[in-house]
Amino acid sequence: MSFLDNFVDGSPDAMIVADADGLVLHWNPAAERMFGLPVADAVGTSLDAIVPEPMRGAHTSGMKRVAAGGRPRVVGTVVEITAQHVDGTHFPVEMSLSMWTEEGEARFGATIRDVSMRRANDERLHHLAHFDQLTLLPNRTWLLEMLANALSQGSASTVLLVDLDRFKEVNDQFGHAAGDAVLIETALRIRRCITLPTATVARSGGNEFSVLVPGTADPSQADALATIIRGELGRPFNIDGRLMWVGCSIGMAMSPSDGADAATLIGSADLALYKAKADGGDRQCVFVPALKAAATARRHLETELRAAWETRQFEVHYQPQVRLKDRQIVGAEALLRWRHPQRGLLQPSAFLTTLENSSLAAPVGNWVLETACRQAAAWSKRVCGFLMGVNLFGAQLRTDPLPDIVRSALSLSNLPARQLELEITENIMLNDDGCSRDQFYALHEMGVGIAFDDYGTGYASLAFLKQFPITRLKIDRGFVSNVRARGADAAIVQAVLMLARKFGFSVIAEGVETVEQEDLLKKWRCPQAQGYLYSEPVTATKLESLFGSVAPAQ
Repeated sequence: MSFLDNFVDGSPDAMIVADADGLVLHWNPAAERMFGLPVADAVGTSLDAIVPEPMRGAHTSGMKRVAAGGRPRVVGTVVEITAQHVDGTHFPVEMSLSMWTEEGEARFGATIRDVSMRRANDERLHHLAHFDQLTLLPNRTWLLEMLANALSQGSASTVLLVDLDRFKEVNDQFGHAAGDAVLIETALRIRRCITLPTATVARSGGNEFSVLVPGTADPSQADALATIIRGELGRPFNIDGRLMWVGCSIGMAMSPSDGADAATLIGSADLALYKAKADGGDRQCVFVPALKAAATARRHLETELRAAWETRQFEVHYQPQVRLKDRQIVGAEALLRWRHPQRGLLQPSAFLTTLENSSLAAPVGNWVLETACRQAAAWSKRVCGFLMGVNLFGAQLRTDPLPDIVRSALSLSNLPARQLELEITENIMLNDDGCSRDQFYALHEMGVGIAFDDYGTGYASLAFLKQFPITRLKIDRGFVSNVRARGADAAIVQAVLMLARKFGFSVIAEGVETVEQEDLLKKWRCPQAQGYLYSEPVTATKLESLFGSVAPAQ
């Protein structure tokens, strides 16, 4: 054998030589393996044996055209085509074609490589890059590509972003396997809600799903679809015999009014979703331009808050808590204030929501705690057993262990644990994942008081009295401000006082502003109160001047 014969027969690629009529002249061992046709059967037969039926006509006419002197179209290039095995199965190959003359006769040489595995790997990688492996839905990348394609064609489109409201609780209480089951079922339920064949459901990431409806930008249709989806996801999930209520919030945006490109349109839907979540969840919201302005203002406020933290613009003010029988100060509630360089002293209503949703919440909350403990320790020298109330941010329960933070603050200030009271709201309890409750019990064991703030305003308040180590109820100012000798608010206040006595809780009324309110509270045997009747929240220096007696504010 010649060197060339050895080279051809040793090649891992199929190498075939044919004449101008398409009859095989040479067929190497790799061609035998690739096409399943022995060399003895291949030589002298037509190349049609390895060309799929739909392509044979074009293949034959092309060879004849070139043999007759026509310009070759694929000679010298690598093309990807479909080949046929002797058993009739088709598979993808790469082919490079050469042409020469031998003794005046045209000859064609083809080098062929099976790319089935590479094609399969490419498809697998494409699937991994464009589909969620848990729900098998398209992912955010694929959604953005489809949306961009629809918008580039001038098609009106609607985007719905669906976020599961209480998914974290499922993971925390039942484990990630249960969470995965909820996500899979969520994908199925949303797909059942979609009737348009052109619509796409995708998993955007985490517990967020997206629905793309090309060809329409009708707010009423979007709202109707959102209502159907919320209804489906509002039903309980039965996972291994356990019922889980999750619910969802939905943000909607439509092109071109809410965004002419994919990123802007998705961003608009995301702002609408943020609004739905901020309003309490379990609702749907359509994008309006005011949401973008609000987001811009929120980002600006976040920047200012970071500057305020770095330059020590925050202050702690204190509102005295008095014993009603003699109006003597027995404690205080520590309240955060912001000394803004341009806007002056800001109340929490101007910044607290943004602060709570930022990464500053925990460090600022811990600073308030430490500051209040030091101040309470100093005031304990003037008022025996002075009790300091400190409000908690939910973020303080999700970062460093709160009992460790509190223990450190008490140690640094030499404040007895019994003189610290942490105030929690129903929202903190609703977001409890079990870990928060454990932290409260640890604090209770230390001797720290746990006050239920704004008691009476939430629907689950009674249940929480059994689940958390509550030591005091704070009657919400909304009931106190409207209290009369008779009426619903009076009945609620009296009921809370009676409940506190039955459970053995301490109790304090917030928002006392008139002597009439004070007299009724004393009549109903409420032991303590706070409010503008005694003092607004003031600096530590101002509060010190009130020790001894507190007169009604003038």
